[in-house]
Amino acid sequence: MTHSNAKINRLTPTNEDTLGPYYPISLCDNDSMDMTEIRRGIILEPRGEKIVIEGCIKDINGNLANGCLLEFWQANADGVYRTPLTETHPKLDPWFNGYARHRTKDGNFSLKTIRPGVNTDLDHPRAPNITLTIFSDGIMRVVTQLFFDGDPANENDPLLLSIDKNLRERLLMKPAGETDNGLKIYKIDIIMAGDNETPFFDDLLS
Repeated sequence: MTHSNAKINRLTPTNEDTLGPYYPISLCDNDSMDMTEIRRGIILEPRGEKIVIEGCIKDINGNLANGCLLEFWQANADGVYRTPLTETHPKLDPWFNGYARHRTKDGNFSLKTIRPGVNTDLDHPRAPNITLTIFSDGIMRVVTQLFFDGDPANENDPLLLSIDKNLRERLLMKPAGETDNGLKIYKIDIIMAGDNETPFFDDLLS
């Protein structure tokens, strides 16, 4: 017998936008800042160099912007993003989703991930980068991309070339030593407004 009020187990449709991220079914944790662990308890690891990204979100006065929801999206070590269109890509890493989400309580964040590779699937190759989307009370979502300082591919990246040279510096993650277990650390400050505002973009086709 079927009850008319029985709940139907359906997946929520993905938003119809070009930004992503496209969360896979296996992404169970609503708040996770470790992209090297596809699911808690899984011991298999993704390909590539493990790194740590540390940073903070600051308001126009230089104060830490607490309460922001941060979403990170990136390619794997071979430069391949996980999307509905790349599920059969030969270089897709089965142990790397490339997604993370975190609500920062004090404006600081620390992301453990894999250093992404150059994306060559687009008309114009993209330098290794991490897309960061920020949600906060009183603002629409803002989107930016973070690049690795000194990476040779930065010289030809179309997004970096589309902004003034003095603004590109604000998108570069700087080397900042290593963790106790030898992972390279990169640091960056995200400034939401003011004279030193981080460049933000309406939408990004990573």
